[in-house]
Amino acid sequence: MPDSKEAKYKKELEFYRDILKDYLDEVDLLIWLALRDNGRISDTELAKIANVSVPTARRRRMALEEKGIIRVRGFLVFDKLKLSSADVLVKFKPCLSKEAIKDFIVRALEEPRIYEMSEYIGEYDILLRFFEKDYRTLKEKIEEFLTENGSIVERYTILANIYTPKVFSELVDENRED
Repeated sequence: MPDSKEAKYKKELEFYRDILKDYLDEVDLLIWLALRDNGRISDTELAKIANVSVPTARRRRMALEEKGIIRVRGFLVFDKLKLSSADVLVKFKPCLSKEAIKDFIVRALEEPRIYEMSEYIGEYDILLRFFEKDYRTLKEKIEEFLTENGSIVERYTILANIYTPKVFSELVDENRED
């Protein structure tokens, strides 16, 4: 592995080696980290980073993708586009049927303003991450979505996102002016 990449990934590799040791070896980790940094990186560059042949890098990358372990995707950087986003924590009413919760999740999956969703154990049941062109419209659309599902939602909390300095381990804007 070239010295520059070794230095760049050293701290992360120590962490990931431990928690992912049953799933990914050093080559897989380096391929994933390089793809995370640049989803369009060539297999030739992956081979250099992981210190393997190009066919090996290609085969390993494809195996990780086929197993569903990694996905190379593009995502919007809301701050750069001056879009508004918010995390919405939702608590479902007690004693709901599994079918009612499933219907809510299906509607959330189909809502284009929701770009990420996670189910939780604890005070809240689900996190919905919304985005919109401005905060006023964002609030209206969040409330509209949740009131359409009013028979299922007990309460919710909207946490408006004002700045995202790090997305999927990438610093978004190191030169941000406050």
